Amino acid sequence: MANIYRFVILMFGMLAFAGGLYADTGKIVSSINIDGLKRTEEATVLRELPFYIGSVWQDEFASISERRVRNLGIFSEVVVLPPDESGQVNLRVKERWTLWVLPQASRKDNGASSASVVVDEHNLWGLNHHIRLAYKRDTGKNFSTLKGTSYETSYNWRRIADSKLSMVMSGTWGRSLFDAYNNGIHAAQYLQRAKSGSVLFNYALDEVPEEGWNVAFGFSGSNASYRFLSGTPQVDLVGNRIRALLVGVSFRAIDDQITWLSGRAFDYAVSAAHRGLGSTVNSYSHVASIRDYYAFSGENTFNIRLNGALMSGDVQRSGIFDIGNRNGLRGYYPGELQGTHYLYGTFEGRFPIREGSNFQLVAFTDMGKIGGRVGTSVTRGLAVGAGGGFRWTMRWLAKGTLRGDMAYGVATKRWRFYLGTGQAF
Repeated sequence: MANIYRFVILMFGMLAFAGGLYADTGKIVSSINIDGLKRTEEATVLRELPFYIGSVWQDEFASISERRVRNLGIFSEVVVLPPDESGQVNLRVKERWTLWVLPQASRKDNGASSASVVVDEHNLWGLNHHIRLAYKRDTGKNFSTLKGTSYETSYNWRRIADSKLSMVMSGTWGRSLFDAYNNGIHAAQYLQRAKSGSVLFNYALDEVPEEGWNVAFGFSGSNASYRFLSGTPQVDLVGNRIRALLVGVSFRAIDDQITWLSGRAFDYAVSAAHRGLGSTVNSYSHVASIRDYYAFSGENTFNIRLNGALMSGDVQRSGIFDIGNRNGLRGYYPGELQGTHYLYGTFEGRFPIREGSNFQLVAFTDMGKIGGRVGTSVTRGLAVGAGGGFRWTMRWLAKGTLRGDMAYGVATKRWRFYLGTGQAF
């Protein structure tokens, strides 16, 4: 019995000693200090952290905090240190320039051209709000004449009242050229007068937006009319009024390392337009995307995506999917791959020229099938595009990745060239 008493006393003594040792190490967060903020509000960083004053520090807090703050996209460097002897957690960040003013120009095979100016601010008010303004002029054949002027705006309030609820509002209006295609060949051109708007709310089911599972809900509306200009008139292109409910679910487990990504993401969205909402048609669309980013041998990545969509109901030419573009199935231009359903995948390798480099070489293959409306696609079989390009990331600039791709479309037997910003996915 005496031995049992000695054992119990010894155990209590060890626990008391461990408790005293724990208390002396300053593992209770007593304060949080952030160095490097110039234009960003402190609350923008604090609300992303998995701890607060009074929290018991855990070793994984540092890596979680660095990932979440880095994923905001407005910092090029994030370092989080464990509590010091006084319990203070020190964060060091380096801000990126968040204002983009970017002129853009495009020209299609048929000579149709456009010029635009886009203004993006990714850290409005210092609270990571994103506002976008765009002005576009359709400039006829080879930038020769003015054919239309249109405007676009959007506003992303990432955390309403610092909560897990976010909101995106967007709108477009003006006149622009609408090209109709048959079998991938330009058939007619119309002048489109249109205006549209939408509001979408997103709620995070995990601790912060755009991490873990999120659900979305909203509403969109648009009015459009068309005036025939040239070519062969299309009987299925008529004015419309669309009023639709929007619902979606998404998952994010992404680590944005500024110049490369790792992790995975999933998106699924439904749009339901109905005459009961004031729409002139009943139409329903489902769009889904799965993306995986695998890192190997340092910062080299192997990236995979699978995209699919289905549209049903009263489908008009102006509403069909068009996946031939720089962020879709490369090797094809808009108008060459159109339909009411599609499924396509991408395999893309991104390879920095050396460890820590801002410059990557890229090789990719896109392949898939689009159909559901006879005669609108350049191919009824498998569409394949393959090629390569580069990515040049300016770490000091938010979303500062310049991108160039060239791809060969097997169905068209032509090379397509793309120059712009951001990754393909």
